Amino acid sequence: MKRIALAGIVTALITSATVSAAVIAETFDPLRTPAAQAPRAEQGLLIDIEQTVHRTFTVGDHGILLSQGIGESDWQQAIVPTSVLLTSISVVDAEHIWAAGHQGALIRSIDGGDTWQFMLDGQQLLDLEYEWLQDKQAALEDAIENAEDEYEIEELEFELDELFFHIGGAEIQFDVGPTKPFLDVHFFNREVGLAVGAYGTILRTTNGGESWQVMNDAIDNITGYHINKLVEGPEQSLILVGEAGLLARSDDLGETFEMLDSPYHGSLFGAIFDAEERLWVHGLRGNLYVAEDGYSFQQVMVNTRYNLNGATLLADGRLVFVGHAGVLAVVNPDSQEVELFNHPSGVPISNLVQGTGNELILVGRAGVQTFALPAASH
Repeated sequence: MKRIALAGIVTALITSATVSAAVIAETFDPLRTPAAQAPRAEQGLLIDIEQTVHRTFTVGDHGILLSQGIGESDWQQAIVPTSVLLTSISVVDAEHIWAAGHQGALIRSIDGGDTWQFMLDGQQLLDLEYEWLQDKQAALEDAIENAEDEYEIEELEFELDELFFHIGGAEIQFDVGPTKPFLDVHFFNREVGLAVGAYGTILRTTNGGESWQVMNDAIDNITGYHINKLVEGPEQSLILVGEAGLLARSDDLGETFEMLDSPYHGSLFGAIFDAEERLWVHGLRGNLYVAEDGYSFQQVMVNTRYNLNGATLLADGRLVFVGHAGVLAVVNPDSQEVELFNHPSGVPISNLVQGTGNELILVGRAGVQTFALPAASH
């Protein structure tokens, strides 16, 4: 009898646990669930890192957002309103900071990173893009009705068919729920900024994120390649890079873009300007290119086939590119000489900033790590 009774209790517990797990799975919404406080958050997957004059910020998996005072050793985890993977952080000034992530998450702090609030989520992104698509449909139908040339009508009808495909996809997303990730966010100042991401998504705001304009057709990207990175350059120019060598430039705070002749047709993961305002772009399989004039690129040979994911400009003028397998490529931008190092962990590194002296602060699959870079030889 005892064994039968015990078996019944175990069965009841298993059934209860299964039902509870199913309920949790149905009700858990990482987009709107605050990130859990993790005792070793600095050891988890981290994607991006930036600095203000007072603090260093890094973001990553499960809504982790950490900060460290300049010159301090401890990392503090912020309370943020989402548990999605955060992919990017953009420092505007010491008080205004933005972070972007999966499922259309855009969050902002206006008190130096102490508190964070939602400014956009994936459902709002779906609504914005669907309204934008409907406006395009109305404009195309009006153009077809008023067109007189048969060839022009044929071209417009083809565009309309393509648009219907995208509208159908958006309607499916309303049933599935928000899934589109933002991959980067960048603000020029407290008011004007852009967020970019998967399938060619481009949003722009001119009022500090209170409202957003869809700009997916601001660049020639009808295939919908992912947009990976936004990088500000001299005189508030903006470089956009992405899949399949996607490369564009804006000189009006992201209002319009000019497509650039890309030196590479694989994925580009980032760009950086050196102290002499030369433009460097980097990406898959160790590919690195530089343009003296910002337009005409030549390849810089890096003796690695690992992806180059992030970059920083050091105080001494050198550039450091980091990537998979713990690779660090240190480049003298004047001579284009490259010196390779490997972090002892051997894990992928996604980005970095310079710490005190020649110390590099790295983030990636193993969380926060450091690397003591040898001083430049003269």
